[in-house]
Amino acid sequence: MDWKEFVPIYRKFISRKAAFCVLLLLGLCALLIIAPVFGQFKIPVGEVYDIILTHLSGGTVESYGKDRAVWGIRLPNAITAVVVGFALGSCGAVMQSLLRNPLADPYTMGISSGASLGAALFFVMGISVLPFLSGDYAMIANAFILSLIPTGIAILISCFRRMSTTAIILAGIAVMYTFGAITSTIMLIANPTQLSQVYMWNLGNIGTGSWGRIGLIVVLVAVCTSVLMVMNRKIDILTGSDDMAKTVGMNPMVCRMSLMVLISLMVAVIVSFTGTIGFIGLVGPHLARIFVGSSSRHLIPASGFTGAMLLLISQCIAINLGSLPIGVITSLIGCPVFLALLIKQRNSEWN
Repeated sequence: MDWKEFVPIYRKFISRKAAFCVLLLLGLCALLIIAPVFGQFKIPVGEVYDIILTHLSGGTVESYGKDRAVWGIRLPNAITAVVVGFALGSCGAVMQSLLRNPLADPYTMGISSGASLGAALFFVMGISVLPFLSGDYAMIANAFILSLIPTGIAILISCFRRMSTTAIILAGIAVMYTFGAITSTIMLIANPTQLSQVYMWNLGNIGTGSWGRIGLIVVLVAVCTSVLMVMNRKIDILTGSDDMAKTVGMNPMVCRMSLMVLISLMVAVIVSFTGTIGFIGLVGPHLARIFVGSSSRHLIPASGFTGAMLLLISQCIAINLGSLPIGVITSLIGCPVFLALLIKQRNSEWN
C-alpha cells in the first residue's frame, strides 16, 4: 500500500482525538453552567441564573444574601474547581510521561508534604516564613514556599547523581516522608483546634475560592499549560529512552528537570490555596489515555478537561453532602475508578 493511502486514515485518526477533546470541553462547559445551582441552601434555579446574568450585564442584585451565595461563593468556587482540576489533570499526564510511570502524579516530588508542613507551622506554631504577612496570606505563603523545597531537593539530588526516572521518584518519596515526619512532630504539640485546622487543610478545600484569587490561578495555569503544549513533542520523546532523546539532539536530563520545575511551580501555587486534593492528577490522565492515547498533543488537554470535570462533580457532591472536604470525595470516587482501570488496562500500554 502506498504511503499516500495512509494520509486520510491518519487524519481521520487524529480528528477523532480532537473531536473527543472538544466533547470533553463541551461537557465541562455544561457542568460549569449547572454547578452554581448547588449550594448549602436552596435557591430557585431561575433566580440563580438571573443573578449571574444581572452581574454579567452590569446590573445590581437586590437580595444581598442570594447575591453573595451565587456570585460571591458558588460561581467562583465552581470556576476554581475547573481551573484546579485542569491543572492537576494536565500536570499528572506530563509527570507520568516524564517519569515513565503510571503511578506518578503532580505530588510525586513531595509538593504536598512541603505544603502541609508550611500549613502546620502557621496553624500550630504561628510561624510565618514571610514575617510581613499575616492571616490567610501568611498561611498561603508558608504552603507555597515550603512546597517547593522537597521538589528542589529531589531535583538537585537527581541532577547531581544523574539518576534514572525510578530513582527520581524514590528520591521524591524519601524527601516526602522526611517532611511528613517533621509535620507529625509539630502536630504532637498542637491543641485540638489546631489539629482540626491542619487536618481540614490537608483534606483539600475548593470553598476558599474568590474572584481575586481566581485571576492569579487562571493566569498561571494558562501560561504553564501553554508552555507544556508547545513542548509536547519533547515530552513524547522523553517518554521513550534517554538514548533516543540524545539522538535527536536533546539533553534529556535538562529538559526533564525544566518541565518538572514548571509543573512544580504550578502545582505549588494551587496547593497553597486549596490544600491537597488527591487522585485527580492520577485518574484523569488514565481516563483520557483510553480515548486519545499517549500523544501529549491530545493527552494534555484531554487529561486537563477530564480532571476539571472530575473535580467539579466532586465539588457538587461535597456541597450536597453537607460541605464535606473535597479531598474526601475525590478519594472515594478516584480509588474505585483507578482500581477498575488497573484491572482492565493492558500491560502493553506502559511496558
